[in-house]
Amino acid sequence: MPLSPAYRSPSPMARAPLRAALNCVAAALVWLSLGTPPHAFAQQPGLSPGLVLRSSPLLEEAISKRQAEQGALYLQGERLRLRPDLDVLVDGQASIRKPGLSIQAKHLSYDQSQDLVEATGQVRISRPSSLLTGPQLRLQVDSFQGTLSQAAFEMHSSGGYGQSGSIEFLDDTRLLVRQASYTTCKRKPGPEWLPEWVLKATQLTLDEEESTVQAEGVQLRFHDLPVLAIPAVSFPMNTGRRSGLLPPVVGITTNSGIEVAQPYYFDIAPNRDATVTTHLMSKRGVALDSEFRYLEPDYSGQARLNLMPSDRLRDQSRWAWSSQHNGSLDTGLSHVGRIGLGLSLNRVSDDDYWRDFPRSGLVLTQRLLPSTGVLSWGRGNLSMSAQVQRWQTLQDVTAPIAPPYDRAPQIGLRYAQWSADGLDWSVQADSTRFEANYSRIPNSSAVPSNGERSFVLAQVSRPWIRPWGFAIPKLQLHATRYQMDLPLQSGAYSANRTLPTYSLDTGLVFERETQWFGRGITQTLEPRAFYARTPFQDQSFLPVYDSGATDFNLSTIYSENIYVGQDRLADNDALTLGVTSRLFDANNGAEMLRLGIAQRMRFSDQQVVLPGQPAAPSGQSDLLLGAGVRWDERWALDGALQINNQTDSVSRTTLQVRYSPSPYRVVNMAYRLNQGASEQLDLGWQWPLGDLLGRRDSAAESAWTRTPGQGLGPDRWYSVGRLNYSMTDQRFVDSLLGLEYDGGCWIGRIAFERNQKTVLAATSRLLFQLEFIGLVRVGASPLESLRNNIPRYQNLRDNSFEPSRFQHYE
Repeated sequence: MPLSPAYRSPSPMARAPLRAALNCVAAALVWLSLGTPPHAFAQQPGLSPGLVLRSSPLLEEAISKRQAEQGALYLQGERLRLRPDLDVLVDGQASIRKPGLSIQAKHLSYDQSQDLVEATGQVRISRPSSLLTGPQLRLQVDSFQGTLSQAAFEMHSSGGYGQSGSIEFLDDTRLLVRQASYTTCKRKPGPEWLPEWVLKATQLTLDEEESTVQAEGVQLRFHDLPVLAIPAVSFPMNTGRRSGLLPPVVGITTNSGIEVAQPYYFDIAPNRDATVTTHLMSKRGVALDSEFRYLEPDYSGQARLNLMPSDRLRDQSRWAWSSQHNGSLDTGLSHVGRIGLGLSLNRVSDDDYWRDFPRSGLVLTQRLLPSTGVLSWGRGNLSMSAQVQRWQTLQDVTAPIAPPYDRAPQIGLRYAQWSADGLDWSVQADSTRFEANYSRIPNSSAVPSNGERSFVLAQVSRPWIRPWGFAIPKLQLHATRYQMDLPLQSGAYSANRTLPTYSLDTGLVFERETQWFGRGITQTLEPRAFYARTPFQDQSFLPVYDSGATDFNLSTIYSENIYVGQDRLADNDALTLGVTSRLFDANNGAEMLRLGIAQRMRFSDQQVVLPGQPAAPSGQSDLLLGAGVRWDERWALDGALQINNQTDSVSRTTLQVRYSPSPYRVVNMAYRLNQGASEQLDLGWQWPLGDLLGRRDSAAESAWTRTPGQGLGPDRWYSVGRLNYSMTDQRFVDSLLGLEYDGGCWIGRIAFERNQKTVLAATSRLLFQLEFIGLVRVGASPLESLRNNIPRYQNLRDNSFEPSRFQHYE
């Protein structure tokens, strides 16, 4: 390093880099001459020589406060002039460095008495979260206060950058940027280039500690056209939360007209937040939505209230309430422990709410709204629960429905034990009060069968399970008592039912190693036999509170009862035979293929049925076939067939195929048939339009997709959608069609959605969105609809990762 004549005695700050460099050179010379790493001379006997990597706090992602305050200060340049305890002048490629900060310039002076740095000529300030450049800097190092004139800035966390009249350093975490412009669009060659979008502000306050930006006098321009102008706005520098206005939402729907919504987010605490949204609907008026969420060590939950004081279309006030709470209560008794508490409340103001506001929340758009409160306790093998459940039924004159029975209350107990000799037994007891009100059913004179039902279910089994097979005999005893408010058909107010059930489940597992298309495969053959026996007892006079028929598939065919619930125990004398064959990858154990077939053989006619359902005759049931294919990561196929035993025709089938050769390319197809009831085709997709035009650039995509969740590259169109077509009715039931454009620093989306609510009524809406990467989204987001409707849909900007400070280390 050339030194000026004024240089006399180097300070420790100037000597430190020189000493470190000399030590490294000396160690390297010893290594090269002796062929042994320097640290090997200090190794203990018996340890093999070689380089050993050790962790270092200097390589930690976050710089500690102690490092930042007490770290050494390094000066470097072509010419150094030092006056001890006064100042240091550095010329030519001058730099000053300390942990978390690097300042470079052509000329640099450091006044030790005032702890003041002045730099001129291509000033460059590098910090873990930002890079600032400008012609002139004046900075108080200790307090980190000063100014940088005519500055350019770059924020590493968001990838954004911009220009400013000046930057004022308020402290080591806050910057005040005046007359600023900001964008995340990458600069392209050419003097006439302009960013696709730019945010201009009279003042930006950047808080790196809170990771927020407070902007004043804001104008957002897109392709040099103003799209947003507001006095002030705040937004996060990364994915963190912060109180403030969220982007407005604009949409067009058939039942509410043009709708503008302005949400405001409250970051109450790290474990609490709230969002309040004001809606303005051209056809209905003003509405207010609020959502509150909380998370504590012992409980968590959320509450949502939708309120419309006056609906012009319905000429009434409208409201909806939905809340969920889950947690536990400390009893203060060590031998008792904690009691679990669960609450779910869902209520709306009127019967038409589900029709008028179809997207106000998944639960609130259904016609059956449950409200449930549950207390639970468990200790070892014993568990108990108590719950109250009430339903709100939203009636429709054109399609009335009978409300479910309320449980007011339900008390349950269960004890289960597995003994060392292999015996598995349990006892379950339950007592429930069932109530229903049929007075609101249009044009109905039905009377509910209110009453109480108590049952005890005891079962014992002895499983024998080995690698080559299994055998599980089981004995069950059902004892049920009904106590009715109104007399049964026999005139009695009570009824008892006691029934045993015996079952035997057996199976074998055969394996062999083989080769398919050059791949090592493990193939299995798994025959299974299941026998169940339940004697007949007349149950036609008993009410039906919670029983229903199970779906007939390859899982439920191996069960003792074809009904769920406790009101019907089907008489059974049946044997189910089936076989499954599976192929596994010998290298990783992944299942590649599954084939199954099963059939039930009844030895007597079924006599116990649910009201309005046919009884199964003796003999063979329908034949069930199933298949699943996962030959590689691109293809997936699942299919099921139910073949009528009498006509040999297909009575039910489901076929689903998914093809996804790479990220952001997926096609889902499904065909569903229920003979005599419905037949549907379903198609969903997300696919780049460039593939259809023969403009796929595989090399560019490979480079871009190395960072997950960032799309396939800029300037690309994507087609997205889902179509559900009823072949029975010859019309589309639900449909969603949209386009996405990835502009690199912005994403545009437009989608049309139509949902069939009833046989005669449907709702439609048009969604559009501009997403400015690193800033905000403007417009009604179709992302929720795309995620809910298209399996394996990927957001073009789904991975919000924080870059390492070493990516921009200087």
